[in-house]
Amino acid sequence: MRAIPTGFCGFLILSIYLVGCNSGYKSKPVSAVAQISISATSASAGSPDFTLTITGSNGLFYNSSRAVWFVNGTDNVLPTTFVSNTMLTAVIPAALLSNPVKAQVSVETGEPKGSPLLSNPIFFNVTPGPPGPQIWVSPMSVPSEGPDLTLTITGVDGQFDNAAHNLSRAVWSVNGIDTVLTTTFVSSAMLTAVVPASLSTMPIYAEVSVETGDPAGPGSEAKSSSVTFYVGSSGDPWGY
Repeated sequence: MRAIPTGFCGFLILSIYLVGCNSGYKSKPVSAVAQISISATSASAGSPDFTLTITGSNGLFYNSSRAVWFVNGTDNVLPTTFVSNTMLTAVIPAALLSNPVKAQVSVETGEPKGSPLLSNPIFFNVTPGPPGPQIWVSPMSVPSEGPDLTLTITGVDGQFDNAAHNLSRAVWSVNGIDTVLTTTFVSSAMLTAVVPASLSTMPIYAEVSVETGDPAGPGSEAKSSSVTFYVGSSGDPWGY
């Protein structure tokens, strides 16, 4: 993660893409100096490292050109390989593909001794992997900068457990980072989970799911489908 250099301000017009951040944030508009295209615009959550081919007009790319992955107000420079002045390849690490997100891919380019320029952004969707058992979450949104919030999570009878080695825990996922919420077992079809105020300080989209199993055991834990939860004011931070 790194802040975009101030030198880009003339070319990059950030429109706070969180209505608060990731949920009040609009897309990342730029003064597009060059158009690019990418070989794929989606991958499934949980995918391994994913290599993109990025193409542009003749003479657009240099050895110093870098692909950038932008999500929720932060960007990551992707490992980028110069192929030609019209083509780059860039690797999206598996860590950035661990959870569903809507990212933007762009290229920082320009003559090595000149001012860097930013290309147009292209949306890249990390879509949910094979869905687990379905859950329902109430509520599904909350204003940013609010107090702690208690969610009610329901499933089908027998879906949740509270045994010593088969605990059910609600998980809050943003940008590939998982936070296990304080979870209370109500019944085999209902849990409550507390979203602390510290997780809703700015607009974001989060994914809420439930893991059931032994957190200290050798096997993988069963995971439910995820529900998208919005933190921020009303409206779609992507501007749709």
